[in-house]
Amino acid sequence: MDLLTLSRIQFGMTAFYHFLFVPLTLGLAFMIAILKTIYLKNKDERYDRLAMFLMKLFAINFAVGVATGLTMEFEFGTNWFTYSKFVGDIFGAPLAIEGLMAFFLESTFIGLFLFGKDRISDRMHTFAAWMVAFGSTLSALWILIANSWMQTPAGYKIVETPQGVKAVLTDFWEAVINHTTVFRFLHCVDAGYIVGGFFVMGIMAFYLLKNRHSEVAKLGLKFSLIFTAVVSILQIVFGDIHGYQVTHGQPLKMAMMEGKWETEKGASLDLIGVVDDEKQETKVLLKIPYLLSILSYHDPNAEFKGIKDLVKEYQEIAKNAEKQIPQLEKQIKQLEKENADPEKIEQLKSQLALAKANARAYNISMEDLPSVALVFTTFHIMVYLGFFFAFLTLWGLYLLKKGKLYSNRLYLWILLLNIPLPYLATELGWVSAEVGRQPWLVQGVLLTREGVSFHPTVNVWFSLIFFTVIYTAIFVVFLYAMVKAIKKGIPEGKEEPIPHVNQPATITAFSKTGREV
Repeated sequence: MDLLTLSRIQFGMTAFYHFLFVPLTLGLAFMIAILKTIYLKNKDERYDRLAMFLMKLFAINFAVGVATGLTMEFEFGTNWFTYSKFVGDIFGAPLAIEGLMAFFLESTFIGLFLFGKDRISDRMHTFAAWMVAFGSTLSALWILIANSWMQTPAGYKIVETPQGVKAVLTDFWEAVINHTTVFRFLHCVDAGYIVGGFFVMGIMAFYLLKNRHSEVAKLGLKFSLIFTAVVSILQIVFGDIHGYQVTHGQPLKMAMMEGKWETEKGASLDLIGVVDDEKQETKVLLKIPYLLSILSYHDPNAEFKGIKDLVKEYQEIAKNAEKQIPQLEKQIKQLEKENADPEKIEQLKSQLALAKANARAYNISMEDLPSVALVFTTFHIMVYLGFFFAFLTLWGLYLLKKGKLYSNRLYLWILLLNIPLPYLATELGWVSAEVGRQPWLVQGVLLTREGVSFHPTVNVWFSLIFFTVIYTAIFVVFLYAMVKAIKKGIPEGKEEPIPHVNQPATITAFSKTGREV
């Protein structure tokens, strides 16, 4: 394999492992904060015990997530140096803010929550839980801001410097809150909530099947079921809106997701199909007429552009950009001779640099595209799983209403065995989104093949094998720690007596009144 392929595989492998831990972090943190808030209001000890138990699982997941995520930051410099040099002035900012603003906030309050129990007031303990949830969500926000800019770049200009061509930020807020960030954020974070919800439901089902911690397990199952039902239904709405945005902002990606090679007027939504990349066709087995046009353009007769026509359109954009280059160069030389306004000259130079970037980035062919079969399959399975999750929670709500939720062993077993499926859905969603945006690292500006570093392939082979072994070992340790914590069970209600220490009482501003520390 060549350098580009190896670099993509290595980054994909590390991202795959890291993304196993991110969704659960988002889901558990928010659920824990809600549980602590309920406990603060009604003082029902079961909510507090459940929150402490889930925070221990969260802490294990958080620690492994940090370990696997740090490597990815360095890979931008080691494996994707050209990309980092090109977009570092823009891409580096949200990554730095994520570390300074979100990671430290989250990690600080995790410690306060875990070790501050019985040392700080219930209000402060609940506040710590919400800060952990806020930090987790803020972390996801800044990462998705960086990712959204790569998918639909905005608020920037291209300049030529002595160090080479690079993108420079012109409008921070336009780059941060571009037209795809909000719903990409809602879609991804809500997916994390679904992972967390089904994870808790599965653990509570396990305890009920084993007849352990029955009272807390019943409460936890009811709470997580209602929570998961809400976020599962919301995900259908968020997914639809996000799909609409992808259609208009990244039409080639959506065409690959839907397996549409040819342009169709009144396009059907193909529910089941087999994509043949070599023949460049999709054999449709089940479809709903007009529905894709309705979802994509809110018009049953709207034209949905196919992959082949979109590639031709991009080639035309590249040709037009190529034609602009000599014209802009001529204008710049003329203005420089006339000693014209430097600001106007710089503006034309920026247009020239962008034209050169567009001429290269949009000059693609069908051979440059990724596997359409892979994008189509991963996207469709993710969507089907999303509807399955909504059905499963609605079934649970029906059982809850009938008073059969805790005694229906079939449903409890399904919940337990279902724990891996939300993880699978998030991974498939990530694959369809990131593979589907190829052949670009930054759409219309930088091709993936032009962002790679210059290394001997043997170096990347070595690091790929090394990281695979290390990450696999970390994952095994993670599973062992999680299973051990779950088997140990939920803490008992009665607290151990606090040993008396012969020293003056120390009371902080937010500690419980009269508690010795």
